[in-house]
Amino acid sequence: MIEVAVRGHPYVVAVVGVGLYGLSTLERLVANIPEYVPKKDREIHIHLIDPCLDRGSRTWAVDQPSELWMNSHAGMMTLFTDDSSSCEGPVRKGPTLQEWAASAGEVLSSDETLNGLVDAFSPYRWASRSVMGKYMGWFLDHVVQNAPSNVRIHRHGKLAVEVSSASDSLQEGESVKLADDPVPLVCHRVILAQGRPATEPTPEQQELRRTMSSYGGSHEPPGQASLSKTAHIKPGDRVLLRGLGLTFFDYLQLLTTVRGGTFHRAANGSLTYEPSGNEPRIFAISRTGVLAHPVRWWPMTGSLVMCPVPRFTSPQIFSELALRCDTAVALKEATARMSSELLYFYYSDTLSADPERSSSAWHRFQQTYPSLEPGSPAQEELIASLFPMEERIDLDRMMDPLQGETFSTLESLQTWMRRHIAQITNRTLTKEHSRDLALRTALAYITASLQEASRSRGFEANPDFYKGIWDWAWAKMAILTGGAPWPRQLELQALSRCGVVTFLGKESGVAHAPEAGTVKCVSETVPVTVGIDHLIEARHSMPTVTQTSDALLRNLVQRGEISWRGFDRTSSPRAPGPQRVTVTRYGSLVTTDNRVSRTIYAVGADTSNPILTPGLPRVGTDSDVFHLTDRVARHLLESLIRGYPDTSTEE
Repeated sequence: MIEVAVRGHPYVVAVVGVGLYGLSTLERLVANIPEYVPKKDREIHIHLIDPCLDRGSRTWAVDQPSELWMNSHAGMMTLFTDDSSSCEGPVRKGPTLQEWAASAGEVLSSDETLNGLVDAFSPYRWASRSVMGKYMGWFLDHVVQNAPSNVRIHRHGKLAVEVSSASDSLQEGESVKLADDPVPLVCHRVILAQGRPATEPTPEQQELRRTMSSYGGSHEPPGQASLSKTAHIKPGDRVLLRGLGLTFFDYLQLLTTVRGGTFHRAANGSLTYEPSGNEPRIFAISRTGVLAHPVRWWPMTGSLVMCPVPRFTSPQIFSELALRCDTAVALKEATARMSSELLYFYYSDTLSADPERSSSAWHRFQQTYPSLEPGSPAQEELIASLFPMEERIDLDRMMDPLQGETFSTLESLQTWMRRHIAQITNRTLTKEHSRDLALRTALAYITASLQEASRSRGFEANPDFYKGIWDWAWAKMAILTGGAPWPRQLELQALSRCGVVTFLGKESGVAHAPEAGTVKCVSETVPVTVGIDHLIEARHSMPTVTQTSDALLRNLVQRGEISWRGFDRTSSPRAPGPQRVTVTRYGSLVTTDNRVSRTIYAVGADTSNPILTPGLPRVGTDSDVFHLTDRVARHLLESLIRGYPDTSTEE
């Protein structure tokens, strides 16, 4: 066994998982080391442990099909801190994904529609996830090459299966056991950054798998789409994709273009799909039955004539609400304020964008609306007096446009869906619909206020309050800006027109059909039932602690070294809600008996630390990701110095 370092010997740190959070924590460690360990005669050894280390990462694998895209423009994505970063550690600037790709000659993506609008290395082009994986690999090499001379970084392309106390050592530390390696690593500190490992199936999923298997079919639980999950599906098989989010579009690519189908632009400008003959029959259904609006595409969107100033929300307002004793009452007021903010921006733009509107209507709205109680009947009366019905917005209807809608035939639903997709896509691609931009701008202000309030340690005072208001805001953002890139939305319309994809609207459930030897899907929107051969849960898996399939985490849970928080009050033992690993503000694990670990940290969106903007960091946004990883890195280094002072030069 490798012994824990003693005086004058190296500090040893292990990072388990080298995806986004593992890489960022590594970079922040390296950036902060000169401040904490400036002596060149004291080394720090950092062990990177990840079975996907040579593939980019699990999510960003370099060998996945290039048809699988990211959902943000390449020019917006970065792994480096920048001028907007206000974290305590040093800023280390570097190229964005797009800048790196241009310098490395990496093609971001290939798309016939985009190729005619922007060049191959445009910051407004979407990149494939495999290119992102290559960027992450380059970033790792860059960090290693630019590390201080007293830092040694070791790479282990293996799975970490257990972390346990190094009890046979003279000093405090952890033993990290790797798969197929009899000699564990013994480290002063361990950082867990595995992302979201696969989960054990729920009882409902186990039952579905048994049922589908009994009919010769298959059931795929929630999780990332991959070729291995679709390889067994034969041409002509009936596949139900349950979910219409980003994972749905990944599966759509795997079942169509990756199998040889191609899109072509017709003489009239419309997009058509030419099947390869290898496609299954795809049925699409979800809880709401509709897709989210495409993410904004800057080259073809306008700007607000007059950008309002927030009147109902601010960091101070959120902080004050979080301190109230009754969280439910505070949440009710917060959501009323956020709704009023969205409506204020929306109707302000409606008035300012129309030159024929009278100035009196503008002044009346501006002077009166902000003074009214958020969510009050008086607000509704003012809106009704100034705007005709066709100009008003119903936020609930925007979130659920199929609510209460039924169709007599499957064909009529297909027509409605294609028209709906065309409308939300066209609104993203034209400069005339600035009211959508007004809503997005209001949401941006709201989320910025939430970030500032939570960073002032308000989150720790009332995590349920912040989780509640963030869920409200995130749901609105998911609908308004969380959809697939607009080229993918155009492709979906073409797939529907040629019959490869059939929309089923809102799901009512699946039912056994023994007489037909199959399972049938029942729609709430149209009076049809469809027999299916394969059921794919086309959505991300839910964060879980108690049902994780990760052996390392499972062992820590069984020993009580990991506790967790559940945020969904509607969850049950049969269908547990989201569970997040409980950590301190600085990422230290909190045990089931409420002790704070001195040696094990956890970072990521699935911990109790607030990440209000999950996903890859964006340029110029002072990303929460960097705040978290910098805070964890600095605390870890400080704890090393406190626990293991460098006395090698003492007389």
